[in-house]
Amino acid sequence: MKQILMIIMTWLITIATAQAQSGLNVSPLFEGKIIPTQRMVETRVKGKMLSKYQLTFFRSVRFKANNKQEINRVRNLIELDTKENPGFAYGENYSSKKSHSKETYMLQLPKQGSQNRFLCYKRNKEEITFIYMEGTLNSLSTLRELIK
Repeated sequence: MKQILMIIMTWLITIATAQAQSGLNVSPLFEGKIIPTQRMVETRVKGKMLSKYQLTFFRSVRFKANNKQEINRVRNLIELDTKENPGFAYGENYSSKKSHSKETYMLQLPKQGSQNRFLCYKRNKEEITFIYMEGTLNSLSTLRELIK
C-alpha cells in the first residue's frame, strides 16, 4: 500500500512541475523533446529551501550543445517566448547580453495566478543553461540582485 501511495505522490509531483512551464516555447526542452534527457543535467527545487529568495519553484536544465544547429534551435525557443510576450520583453522585464561565444537572456513572463514567472537562458560556448522560476519575487531587477 505504501508503494502505491509513493507512486501516486511521485506522479502528482511530476505532473505539477511539468505544468509550470506549460504554454511556453521552451517547454519541450524541459521535457527532453529537443535535447535527450540523458544529455542534460536537470535540477528541480520546490518549497521552503527557496522561500528566502521569494521563489516557490526552480527548474533548470544544463547541457552541452553538439553543434551550431542545436545552439540556434534552443536560442530560438527563448526568442519566441520573448516575441510572444511583448509587454514583458522590454525594459525592466527583459535583459540580454551577447558576444560571439556568450549569451544571456533574462525574461519576466506574465503572471500565472498569483505567481510571477521568470525564464533565463545562458550560453558559454557550447554549455547551455535554461532556468525557469516562479514565486512572489516581483521584478527581474530584484532577481538580478539575488543572483549576483
